[in-house]
Amino acid sequence: MLLTEHCIRLTSGYDFGIVGESDSQGREKLRSHIGLIVFVAVLLVAGPGNAETESENKQALATTPEALVEMLAEKSFLKPKDYAEKLRSERSAHFYPMGRVQISQNLDPATDPRRDITAGKIAADAEVLAEIGRESKRDGELLWGRIQGTKYERKALRWIFEELQSRGLEDVHYDSFPSGFPQWRPTVNRLSVVSAPGFGPQERFDFRDAITAFVSASTPKGGLRAPVIYVGDGTDAELQGRKLDGQIVLLRGRTLAGALISSARTAYSRLAAGKYGMPAAVVVWWDVPGTRQVAGRVGAPGGGDSIGEALPWTTIGNEDGLYLRKLLDRATEEKPVVAEIEIQGRMESGKDRMSGNVYAMLPGRSGDYIVIPTHVDGYFYGIHDNGSSVALNLSLAEHYAKIPPRQREHGIIFLFQGDHEVPGVGGTLPFIDKHRKLMKDHLLVVLRPEHLGMLRRLDEALYVSQSNVAEPLMLMVTNRSPALIDLFKRASESYGIPMGDLVYADPAADEAAFHPPYNDLDAISMGWISIGKFYHSTADVDLGGVDFSQMERLARAHAFIIDELFKLQKEDLRRGGHPVPSKTIYQSDLIQIIMGDN
Repeated sequence: MLLTEHCIRLTSGYDFGIVGESDSQGREKLRSHIGLIVFVAVLLVAGPGNAETESENKQALATTPEALVEMLAEKSFLKPKDYAEKLRSERSAHFYPMGRVQISQNLDPATDPRRDITAGKIAADAEVLAEIGRESKRDGELLWGRIQGTKYERKALRWIFEELQSRGLEDVHYDSFPSGFPQWRPTVNRLSVVSAPGFGPQERFDFRDAITAFVSASTPKGGLRAPVIYVGDGTDAELQGRKLDGQIVLLRGRTLAGALISSARTAYSRLAAGKYGMPAAVVVWWDVPGTRQVAGRVGAPGGGDSIGEALPWTTIGNEDGLYLRKLLDRATEEKPVVAEIEIQGRMESGKDRMSGNVYAMLPGRSGDYIVIPTHVDGYFYGIHDNGSSVALNLSLAEHYAKIPPRQREHGIIFLFQGDHEVPGVGGTLPFIDKHRKLMKDHLLVVLRPEHLGMLRRLDEALYVSQSNVAEPLMLMVTNRSPALIDLFKRASESYGIPMGDLVYADPAADEAAFHPPYNDLDAISMGWISIGKFYHSTADVDLGGVDFSQMERLARAHAFIIDELFKLQKEDLRRGGHPVPSKTIYQSDLIQIIMGDN
């Protein structure tokens, strides 16, 4: 302030006597000094910046913490549907699709002996399966899809049976059996915010896509009402000092990489143990972008779903959870966020649910068989898990039905299993029980396609794109046979299949260590699989996540593998092999370390 006043005085001609100079000289020197003083004043007032820095700061969204917080306070506070639409419109102003085709096959498509296997056929078959899932939703099923043991799974099995017959296969079977395991069926799944800062007296927000896909404790009939509290990932560090008694806990569920293994499994048990007070209920907020529903678990891996009976719980999608967290950002002690939750359901015994297997058998010259199992049941549309692989298996069956028996060194069994998702063993047990001698004496190898065709959605806020390169497939070969690993490498190179640089010897699935019916027969199981962020979710259809041009290449690659297996015998597949790990992945120290991080 003193410097400013001094400058003003100088411009008035005061306090600036220059002895011995003419008026004109004095005025010229006065102007020079005033210019220098004003320049210095500007620098001091502007602070440490300069003209060049000011130019660089033109891109700054804000230059103070207070300004940035104030600017952003309401910018993204939108209801989920409006938020998604706003993001789409804003991104479209900065990013433009260029129609790039994903990796193409290296073999010449015009002369490929497997060119009769096409994306169009696979996509059409997958759509039939997806439509059966939609039918269950239209019929009012809360946990919708081709759920094991339901009429929707049976409808899919019947359709596959008829399709195999119509595509030239003669030895086709449909074996019915009761579901081997009890299944949770939610009958009420309701979550609503009934009071929050900014809400009117009668305003509420209903989370219409909330879903409890596995067994839960029940709330009182009519539901319960309680304040909502956010605990982040629910680690001990985040829970220390919190009082959770009687509150509805919002818990972030980090998928690792999918909901098969997630941070919510550990955190839910930590909450239910009661060390920080006993919550009224738990809401898991999945971190799966752009996805409305995820059928994720809160129990222990390997069949520990009964842990979910400790507390009522449900799950919501990423955008729904983001909205609820933003409501909580505005909450105060005087004006908390209050929600109502009601979870009701029942466990239905296996005897009340009829499932089945459909399979077609093509004989070969050696008398040995390649078994290709794909499970038919699935949550929601069930295309990633596992309708795309069912469609692949149908195309393989049609392809090999056209090949004369004398050109098939080994037989092939195209197996379409029911009863898979709980607990993960599927129709393998009844199939082996019926064909135990054949499997014991003449099983060459199990070739298992699972969770195929999903593009990884890169969601990095500004940059959102899809690419199959970012979702490399994992290879499973239970005995790590060098011949089989080499076979998959060659198939990958021929058909442009992105594959990770590892082989997994202990697949926790029907065919190996989780429930080891094939291992008990000393069989070799192998196949490509991916889990990924969108496992057990609606992203396969809602986001167009499954790419059928990729499925075409994958189906042809499987035919390539089968053709190469025709050149090999059992001893070739066992040479240089290793035993399966003695401890299953679900009981391993590895899984305990990963879960312990949460």
